[in-house]
Amino acid sequence: MITMPPSVEVPRRILDPDLLLRPERLQSLPASRISAGRSLLEKMQRERWSFERVSFDIDERAEGEALYRVRAAGNRVFDFVVFSYEPKLDGRTGRITGRNWDMMGALIEGPTTAEDRAATRAELPKLYAGRAVPGTLTWARSNRSFRAFDHAVEALAEGRQPDTRALWEVGYLMRNTGLDGNGTFLTRSFLTLEADHPLRLPLHAQLLSAFVMREFASDLVENTARHRNPDAVPLDRELRRMIGIGNGSALGLLFFVNTHPVLIGTWLEHRQTLLAEASLLPLRPGEGAYEEYRELLRRATEFTRVDPYVYTRFDDPHRIAEQLGLAIAELESLAARGATTGAELLTRLDGTIGDEAWELAAANLLELLPYERVVEAIEGGIRSEQFVCEPAMPLAELREIIDLDYAWALEIDMDAPGARRYVWYKSADAEEPRRGPAEEVIGGRNWALDLPGDVQTLEAALHDTSAGSVGELLRERPDLRATVERMQSLRDFRYHSPHMNMLAHDFVPVSIVRFMNSAVHGLLRTVDEGDDRNVLGLIYLGAPTAADLNERIDIETRYPEMPSLEMGAAR
Repeated sequence: MITMPPSVEVPRRILDPDLLLRPERLQSLPASRISAGRSLLEKMQRERWSFERVSFDIDERAEGEALYRVRAAGNRVFDFVVFSYEPKLDGRTGRITGRNWDMMGALIEGPTTAEDRAATRAELPKLYAGRAVPGTLTWARSNRSFRAFDHAVEALAEGRQPDTRALWEVGYLMRNTGLDGNGTFLTRSFLTLEADHPLRLPLHAQLLSAFVMREFASDLVENTARHRNPDAVPLDRELRRMIGIGNGSALGLLFFVNTHPVLIGTWLEHRQTLLAEASLLPLRPGEGAYEEYRELLRRATEFTRVDPYVYTRFDDPHRIAEQLGLAIAELESLAARGATTGAELLTRLDGTIGDEAWELAAANLLELLPYERVVEAIEGGIRSEQFVCEPAMPLAELREIIDLDYAWALEIDMDAPGARRYVWYKSADAEEPRRGPAEEVIGGRNWALDLPGDVQTLEAALHDTSAGSVGELLRERPDLRATVERMQSLRDFRYHSPHMNMLAHDFVPVSIVRFMNSAVHGLLRTVDEGDDRNVLGLIYLGAPTAADLNERIDIETRYPEMPSLEMGAAR
């Protein structure tokens, strides 16, 4: 639990879970330094990881294999094996139900053997029927963006660079359609990884796979161009940095949040703790922290101003840019009087700018913390997620947990019209999550986490029972065991469960999907498709390339800017 001295002026909206855990607030949390993608990238830079393209045997039809090798700290080696296929429109989809992909790959603890790679090639296309070879961390799939990919190939084959704006507006050459790990298909669970394993943190293995997929996408474009013309030029390094990996996510991320409350609660606790600390750092004009923070706000302003996407459920980025301009002006006004703090700035901005602009101003304060402090926080958050019942707990203590963490759930009228509008189920073809009106989904299991209903049922049982302990209550009401176990196991966390009724007619699923994609995973340009279910985004847009990491090039890639290049020749 976060504790701060009573004299410390930290904005309430940083520390109060009742304010943070509303879906409309969670959706506004941006990618930051402690998002999985960014924290892995900083780890790779600090620990001087290196990348090698061991082999690349892919023909003019894009059929073949490639092998990338990653050397991490502690002399650990990981192989990312790639199986490339000629694009086919038949069976092509971004969903798990697809039958054809342009690329499939696996991240395996290495070095791998020829037998490992042959077995992986045989098993990967089977998906649910397949089984990963020992040491596999992820299975991955992606499809190319025909518009951007073909344009880039054509340009390089003609000896010139692709149109910068065209690539900027798409943002990727290939789009991720699956980054599966943590036990799926017999991949290794992150809880089984050794204490010194370079990828022991949740989602780091998946994000490393995305990083190498991004390298492969650019390599494949260059390879395809050379098959057309041996004199084709390579992609400019700045363009390679600008290109990310496309991503689409949907309702499955709600199930992830519901079933991993310890992971979510730990991550949010660390985020808000670090943010509270960062907000108290002095910001003095002319000193490093102030100048870095102001420059980051400027870059964030420009990045949102030139965002080419159209947002439906989320704030218009051009409006966010205007509000960030107000934040910069307020920062300069405060600094003109002397030293200030992020806490003072955020307090001034609260209520005067929108949530997304406010959260961007807050998240950039994390950049001012020492790397060692950030690592200490995010690497200390691996905990068992198993729920355990404590039958000896007095019911008075259980009531205290409800009063502290679930008052919001008791306030929801679950008998009101529309409160139970939807049922959540899984599709028969691929077990993908779906949501449908209750009257149209008859029978079967409702997979929703009805936390408000569960809390209210437990509250009613506590009023009716004469039991004195949890064990005595569950002897009377065994149906309450799952709810009680969840409450007991999460009592040391304050940020574990979004305050939502996911059955309600007015619940907006993309709020939680975007929170996971943007804040937790670290994607940029997380845009909804206008259907309340799907969120698109870009992984590693503007990030350093593998060559940058190999060469230890220190360049500013936060909030990437569209390169201004002479498009005649490659560098």
